[in-house]
Amino acid sequence: MKWLLFSYKVPSDSSTARVTVWRKVKKMGALYLQQSVCIVPYNKDFLNKVEILKNEISKLNGDFYSFITETTEDEIEKNIIEKFNKQRIEEYLEVKEQCEAFFREIKAEIGRSNLTYAELEENEDELNKLHKWFDNIEKRDIFNTEIKNEVKTLLEKADKDFDLFASLVYEKYKKNE
Repeated sequence: MKWLLFSYKVPSDSSTARVTVWRKVKKMGALYLQQSVCIVPYNKDFLNKVEILKNEISKLNGDFYSFITETTEDEIEKNIIEKFNKQRIEEYLEVKEQCEAFFREIKAEIGRSNLTYAELEENEDELNKLHKWFDNIEKRDIFNTEIKNEVKTLLEKADKDFDLFASLVYEKYKKNE
């Protein structure tokens, strides 16, 4: 398998620049091998993302180097893939945790008969955030971790719970008209 290895350095006087670059690297889904040394699978999508990152670092008067490479041992490649998957699993677990909180929230609102339009909007916003968060992680999930399907199923359950909540709110408002 081919890999795209890149290294960067941004001026040390700007912590904002360092944090901005770090966030973009994390959002891309790259794996940090060492400080400011990252790797991603070699493909057109990552090549474009790395090129954009290079241009942004250049604008910050930083240094950037990239290489197309292969591992020298299968065990090294396996280890890199495991580290990629570990990052995604941690992210999916965060979404899973927030889905569980969403279920508790819906259950509590129904239990308190807090069936208001404001609660409906709040829960809809939260559900949309969960979906967006999942979608962003899924884009970075290059090696398709197994937990993805589990979290996807939880999101489908969250959609159903929200639909139930929405119908209860609608029924309450319909009765009060």
